[in-house]
Amino acid sequence: MRSGPLHAALSAAFLALSLTPTDASSAASRINADAWRAPAQSLHPDRQIELLERKIGQMLVIGFPGTRADEVWSRRAISMLDRSRIGGVILFGHNVRNRDQLSRLTERLNAGGGPPPFVAIDQEGGQIQRLNRRKGFTRLASAKSIANGSLCDAYAAYWATARELARFGINVSLGPVVDLNINPRNPAIGRLGRSYGTDPATVVGFATQFIDAHATAGVLTAAKHFPGHGSAVRDPHHRVVDITTTWQPNELEPFSSLASDDEVAMIMVGHLIHPRFSDGTRPTSLSRRTLTEALRDDLGFNGLIVTDDLGMDAITERYGPEEAAVMAVRAGADLLIYANQKPDDGAFVDDVIAAIAAAAVSGRIPISMIDRAQARILETKRRLSFVPAEGDDTQPMSPAVAPIGGSFTAADVAAMTAKACRPEAEPRGDG
Repeated sequence: MRSGPLHAALSAAFLALSLTPTDASSAASRINADAWRAPAQSLHPDRQIELLERKIGQMLVIGFPGTRADEVWSRRAISMLDRSRIGGVILFGHNVRNRDQLSRLTERLNAGGGPPPFVAIDQEGGQIQRLNRRKGFTRLASAKSIANGSLCDAYAAYWATARELARFGINVSLGPVVDLNINPRNPAIGRLGRSYGTDPATVVGFATQFIDAHATAGVLTAAKHFPGHGSAVRDPHHRVVDITTTWQPNELEPFSSLASDDEVAMIMVGHLIHPRFSDGTRPTSLSRRTLTEALRDDLGFNGLIVTDDLGMDAITERYGPEEAAVMAVRAGADLLIYANQKPDDGAFVDDVIAAIAAAAVSGRIPISMIDRAQARILETKRRLSFVPAEGDDTQPMSPAVAPIGGSFTAADVAAMTAKACRPEAEPRGDG
């Protein structure tokens, strides 16, 4: 925790503030509910601040440069995980050299004593896969290519990838993309082959194979990019994307289907502008109209709401990291992703936590929102903390205990597909 005038101000504010950490049921061994629960009136203000900041920290997922645990930013990330200062990390291609190196890195990331960290990665297939054949991993075709085959073929491909992620200590795959391919020239979706097609039912069918295969391997998934990015003409990595004139109502259908069936653990919100979803000129990722009203209230989604990377130009050209964080939490986000691709400030995590804490103490963010987000996060992390029956490959495997290394034969994949693939419907991709 950082000290100074802000810390003193927060301490003083807590003298008059009742902070009651969320109650949680007993479950996974690494999630100790007692560590997050204590009568507010019995705590010194400094301790109340510490508990609040730990809750906020669980809402942050950050990237870092480095491939070894002993490098500067790797040590920072590991230390923050060990102290529950952050809730997880996101890995990129620059973090991965080969299988042995990744095993050593993720083993250390997962070795802390706090709640199991989210160890996330973009492994959609095609052009978006951080673990690729050149580095010794299983090749995964793009969504567009997979949609030209059957649902069973899709399940087999995603099962092989999901098991590989689990074996290498990765427990969140930031997919599937459920954006409709309305604009094939879309630089962020269509041109990259990231969509299963234009028909919502087809998209849901193949996305469900992605989700189910990963769930069987103990890997969480995140459907993206709400409320639908497929019609856009620009890329939010470079600027904010206005979809006011291109977005179509049927783009909501895949999200609605997955949310209502509780199929997916997370839904990622894009950095988009649309009057139906934006609070004024704010991107959807920072808008209450999107996160709380559309996703929570209208669609009834009970899982984790995740922002797309808050370090994209669509955000940083308009807001600082602290301001964007406060806006996202106020809007209803549970997890805030910072890819941290240009790491020049080792204190940015502390600054973001301090900004959110100050907003909570001042009343700009209801502490009950942070409590609810923390409860959803810890409940989701409990799903990472079970151990499968020995020798039973059909049971989910916790990334924290999954064996490192190894590969699957064609016979392995065929056996898993026969047991778990759902062949009752076989839609074909529509482009």
